[in-house]
Amino acid sequence: MNLLEEIAAHLEWCGFGTAADAQTDGDIHWARMPDSPDDCVCVFSTDTGVGGADSVARIQIMCRARSPRAAYERACAIAGALDRFDGYLHGDGRLAHIRVMNAGTGLGEDTKKRELYVDNISVRYCAEE
Repeated sequence: MNLLEEIAAHLEWCGFGTAADAQTDGDIHWARMPDSPDDCVCVFSTDTGVGGADSVARIQIMCRARSPRAAYERACAIAGALDRFDGYLHGDGRLAHIRVMNAGTGLGEDTKKRELYVDNISVRYCAEE
């Protein structure tokens, strides 16, 4: 699994939806935001920073919904679940330290009048201490 898939799998494990893959339709996606469903989450990389034991990757988690309140509340709930996470990610189980850089930032509507809110996080993989 790559980092984006791991974050998507971890969000599923935390109860924020179902991670989509080749066999499963879901509402948590990674690397690209599909046109449907209307209410969904997508995990994007904002850099290429994972390259070693102490690398930091910057990730954006985008929440989309028909209602501004639903998108905002989901983004804030995800940020709350991830901030100060120090543990093993669901998926490949790598030790990670996650910090929320900003949460619940509104981007406005997409072309289909669905609201977008984002969280920006940093993920640092650590060598065993």
